[in-house]
Amino acid sequence: MDDASRGLPEGPARRAARIARVGARYGFGFVFGRRLGPFRREDPEHVGPRLRRSLEELGPIFTELGRFLSARRDLLPPEIAAELSRAESPPKPAPPGKVRAILQRELGNQVERMFVHFEEFPVRIGVFTQAHRATLPGDRPALVVISRPGVRRELLAMRPVADVVRRRLGDRLPLDPVEAVSEFAAHAGHRRDMHLAAQNVRRMGAMDLPLRMPEVYRDYSTARCLTLEAPGEWSAPDQEGYHACADALVQLTVREGVFLADPAPERLTVDGNGELWLLDPTEAFSLDPERMRALAEVLAAVWREDVDGIIRSLPLVGASVPRNDAALKRELRETLGSLGGPLWREHPLVRLRNASLEALRRGGARLPDELCQLLRSLADTEELGRTMSGEDYLGTVPAVEAARELISRRRNPRYVLERTARRLNRPELYADYPRQLHALLEELKDGEVEVRFRHGGLDELISKLDILANRLVFALLIAALIVGSSMLGVFVRGGPQVLGLSIFGFAGFVAAALLGLALLVGIIRSGRL
Repeated sequence: MDDASRGLPEGPARRAARIARVGARYGFGFVFGRRLGPFRREDPEHVGPRLRRSLEELGPIFTELGRFLSARRDLLPPEIAAELSRAESPPKPAPPGKVRAILQRELGNQVERMFVHFEEFPVRIGVFTQAHRATLPGDRPALVVISRPGVRRELLAMRPVADVVRRRLGDRLPLDPVEAVSEFAAHAGHRRDMHLAAQNVRRMGAMDLPLRMPEVYRDYSTARCLTLEAPGEWSAPDQEGYHACADALVQLTVREGVFLADPAPERLTVDGNGELWLLDPTEAFSLDPERMRALAEVLAAVWREDVDGIIRSLPLVGASVPRNDAALKRELRETLGSLGGPLWREHPLVRLRNASLEALRRGGARLPDELCQLLRSLADTEELGRTMSGEDYLGTVPAVEAARELISRRRNPRYVLERTARRLNRPELYADYPRQLHALLEELKDGEVEVRFRHGGLDELISKLDILANRLVFALLIAALIVGSSMLGVFVRGGPQVLGLSIFGFAGFVAAALLGLALLVGIIRSGRL
């Protein structure tokens, strides 16, 4: 039976069991049970490296999960996030037979009949997609991007493991593993969806970019296969070309909210005329216009070093901010001060990203996942420019220019008027107003309207007044004791005496002192002193 099933692909259940064995081998056996491996509980200094190595052994998709989680520096400790970001497990190209099977199933014809020429070895190999050079009828050069097989099986295997981890360690983890795996599955589905890729390509083609965007050949494209225009001859850009490409990608991300999840150098090329191409713009994400408007408000507040403005703008981008934001304000002030000013050119983007997310983590705030992935893309693009251009590249310079343009455009009176007109020009918003008004008038007539007021800040004011009143009463009691003891010592001369004082005055003084001590203890225990 083993020999018969040896060549078959692993199912989700067997893959989940293998995940547990690998995790136990790297010291996480306490999650799955002692019998699976060494029992080694928390070792904070080595959790990050062990987790990275286990993901690398499990394969490229799990390595990409680690890199996906490394973007959540608003939740993860910096040392663990840094280790996950260094995870590497280069994917192998899909077998030519599977590539041909995918193309024939998706396009409904044999590869030899659809393409004049098709290169079986890909020019770019990604975790979720890979790209092949081809020639269409009419000698039209093309790039064919396909969704790699076997991804769904790996994603299905992650879910039961994440459920076990949440049951065993859920209250001790900085994030919910089941939620993280679900977000990663949605992230992977977006990167593999070629219909969304075609929409993003057309959208980017309408933008004013220094990079040429290819056209989409719709007749050769489906949900798992995208065929793009390509130059007849292309080669890798030189150092200056990579510098220009990195600048363009950074500006595209900040100004338009469009970013590549995997800004690999193989996506960029230069044709025979010296024109730079974003040859493979698949696996791109885009923020909606309202989220970009909110991001412009956050950047404007950062520009002014207005911490209160930053905190007010964060919920607009989908971030969660704690009700008590004192710690968040303190962390943001310290971060702006340590950077020497907002978005200064001498700081790389990766440092700005790490410092900002660490301040949010310490302050208890949480960003939406798509914004964290955007920041990760900016850091990766800067690393691309630094690696390929052969110089000390800083993505902060084009990012600052793009941020200024974004703020200026989103605060332009013409843009505000157009946005208001678009909102007003929606009749469905007003169709229900007459019925709602009639219902309100009926409730007013019947006396059924209940109005509730919520006074923000009164609890804190009452608490402070309570503390002041207790301190005042305690001070008056001390003063009364001093005055009373002085009068007893001066005026009372007859009768039994203790320590030179009247016994009745002494007893009253002791009783008052005990009562004052009891009051003091009560105030201290209530936390109102």
